[in-house]
Amino acid sequence: MPLFVKIIVSLGPASDDVNVVTNMIRLGVSGFRINFAHGTPEDWARYVKTVRSLEDASGRPLAIIGDLQGPSLRIGKLEKPVVLRRGEIIKIVYGSEASGGEDKRAPIPIHRFFDVVEEGDIVVMDDGKTRLRVTGVYSDHVEAIALTDSVITSKKAVTIRGKDIDLPILTESDFNCVKFALEHGFDYLGLSYVRSGSDIDVLREYLKRIGRDDMGIIAKIETRSAIENLDEILERSDVVLIARGDLGMSFGLEEIHALQSRIAEKALEMRRPVIIATQLLESMVEKPVPTRAEVVDVSTAIEMGVDALMLTGETSIGKYPVEAVSWLIKIANFTEREILKRGFKRIIEKARSSVNNIQVMFAKGVLELAEDLNAKLLVFSIHGNTAKRISSLKPSIPVYVGSPNITTLRRLAILWGLQLMRVDAQEYDEGLQKSLQKAIELGYVSIGDLVITTYGLREPRQKVEIQRIVS
Repeated sequence: MPLFVKIIVSLGPASDDVNVVTNMIRLGVSGFRINFAHGTPEDWARYVKTVRSLEDASGRPLAIIGDLQGPSLRIGKLEKPVVLRRGEIIKIVYGSEASGGEDKRAPIPIHRFFDVVEEGDIVVMDDGKTRLRVTGVYSDHVEAIALTDSVITSKKAVTIRGKDIDLPILTESDFNCVKFALEHGFDYLGLSYVRSGSDIDVLREYLKRIGRDDMGIIAKIETRSAIENLDEILERSDVVLIARGDLGMSFGLEEIHALQSRIAEKALEMRRPVIIATQLLESMVEKPVPTRAEVVDVSTAIEMGVDALMLTGETSIGKYPVEAVSWLIKIANFTEREILKRGFKRIIEKARSSVNNIQVMFAKGVLELAEDLNAKLLVFSIHGNTAKRISSLKPSIPVYVGSPNITTLRRLAILWGLQLMRVDAQEYDEGLQKSLQKAIELGYVSIGDLVITTYGLREPRQKVEIQRIVS
């Protein structure tokens, strides 16, 4: 299991099996994503039940993320896929469904698309695999010519290259999914197609109104507007996700690495957790071994200092979901052991360059004391705030966190460098003692180790202990 970067997987038909999820957890997966754009509430409830039952058995807190559709343009229901050869013409019609197949028509049920689209626009689908150039805009449909060989299926996201379509950030369906997530104990909500900080405020205010402002919000960076408003989005979100699939639909593919690097660097600087997703091991949807390029891509992402890597199609619809997890963890372990140690200085300098409040200063002081003494750092945290601050500073040593609050631990499960333990204690000094005992029981701490123990900054006195474990 990697010490620093965390692994998140998407659940779907390929992983709808207790044995598959068991193996994923055994390998080291820390978080599970449920995409509300696919499946039914019955499917989602079954996924949650599987993860939570296995969480108890594994003894490891596991985060569950609900991915909201947001203001996305998607193809409606097609009875049969539309297969296009390059140069063929397709009609895009307003509506919720079409027969598809030889009838080269694709429905889009959002009228705003037809208000915005113009002749010459490039329409992109399926993470950029499908590209169409609009050749005519008519009263009841749009005609486009295929620039690529394509297979168009139901619910595929649609982007007009270079245009963000102004739609409400949350639909009625999204609000229903939020309610489902709250009722079933999700830990994060992924907000899709975020354009500015105000989009995050909409969801945050709704959660506050219903008394659930403890739910984490992951802002997905996938639009041009999000790149333009990156600082305010980072400021107002709990986590950001670099959604490379949709970024590749809004930007040229040649720009994606630069955008990924820019977002990851800014997230480091602002100490905001960041996840990278889409096509990490895309070839493993069909094959049991990744390509060399995919291995390098994953290693490069880890060297950027990101908190987590997320598999999507590889584990939701792929033929080799467990093998994909195994390979991702194999790459992460090697990268942390052999490559990351040479790049830690840059990551640390970026994350700790502008510490400007007393809570973060305290976290930095305790962390650097442990690093300088080559000691192990153990934190007792009821609400998780000190643990989050330490993680955001990109520790170069594992940080062991004890908490009585399973919700807190689940929220921490996808953050850099945190090894989590549930302990039964409500008072801070008792919590430190029990956390240390648990760490020894689990083999995190051994006889002879130097350990620094602490909890969050509290008035009027703060406790930081340095001790050598002797028995």
